[in-house]
Amino acid sequence: MGTIEVKKVDNGRMMKEFIMYPWTSRIYENDPAWIPPLISDMKTLFNRKKSYFFELGEGDFFLAYQDGKPVGRITAHINHLYEKKYDQDTGFFGFYESINSQEVAAALFDAAADWLKDHGKKVMQGPQSFSIYDSVGFETEGLDVIPVVGLMHFAPYYKDLAEAYGFRKCIDWYCYLVRNIDEFVPYFNQIREDLTKGQDIEYKTLKRSEMKKRIKEVQKIFNVAWEGNWGHLPLSDKQLKMFYDEMKFVAIPELTIFAEDHGKTVGFIVSIADANIALKILNGRLYPWRFLKAYREMKKAKRIRTIIMGILPEYRGRHIDDIFYLKTFDSGVALGFSETDGSLVVETNKKMIGALKPLKGERYKTYRIYEKDIF
Repeated sequence: MGTIEVKKVDNGRMMKEFIMYPWTSRIYENDPAWIPPLISDMKTLFNRKKSYFFELGEGDFFLAYQDGKPVGRITAHINHLYEKKYDQDTGFFGFYESINSQEVAAALFDAAADWLKDHGKKVMQGPQSFSIYDSVGFETEGLDVIPVVGLMHFAPYYKDLAEAYGFRKCIDWYCYLVRNIDEFVPYFNQIREDLTKGQDIEYKTLKRSEMKKRIKEVQKIFNVAWEGNWGHLPLSDKQLKMFYDEMKFVAIPELTIFAEDHGKTVGFIVSIADANIALKILNGRLYPWRFLKAYREMKKAKRIRTIIMGILPEYRGRHIDDIFYLKTFDSGVALGFSETDGSLVVETNKKMIGALKPLKGERYKTYRIYEKDIF
């Protein structure tokens, strides 16, 4: 094999190679757990004029070549919101893919580290692609299990390449699955009166005509409610628009619930059907014939994922979260779902992990964010 050369992506042809590398490399050709991302989404996310990220930070894309052929990719990036809130020393790598070669991995990690050092960073953390609310971590548990919608699967050897390079654990994020949710509906119904006792809270499901108003409420509450969680940064307007554009198509009104106190929205929970099997059929492209087949497959989904939830701090401890779960389970069962996924839960969120125990939440996958000193 020839010398490995890492080049910065600086033209449209190279960006196409960067985006298409998971397909052209054939890394996942025989991996049933891989869910191909939508190519159109990647084009938007990597576009410096359209992506939410380049309003918040800066970064570059790199490709590794061997004998003129792409053998890996990586990004190096910094987030100015992170710098203001946490520290000036940490930068990030993301969107890592490569053949199973320590030499290639080292060349890619070196390129990202050099870029970050040139931008004054002393610690490289990742994978984070591009934020804590995008795809994060390499799988260290459940590597052969298809992830739930919104999460990614990576080649099982990536964690080994990272650790051999000298990365250490930074933090773990867990995926939990609650099976047979119909079994818990009678339990919740028994305690419904206790949960609602003394509450003057009204619960409303989503009306599609109110989506624009509701999405702004989600942003406002989420940014406050998640303050203090590991790595939390507020959702920007452009991130919110991206979320809104997705929710227009996938939102299930009965599973999108808002808590109101005399007309004031104080909390929300949003769950969607697990569409990853359908995405596998699409194989990255929204061709009409594939889309119809994928849509039929998605209608068979039996699992839902709670993708986002938040309650204003002053309303915590009033069982609003319990009522959210109760109503989600009720509606999920009525709609034909039998499982609910709680992902991702950071390992430091002991309260959430504890809340999943009575529901027999099964931890089935772990994503690990790594870090390494680079000074």
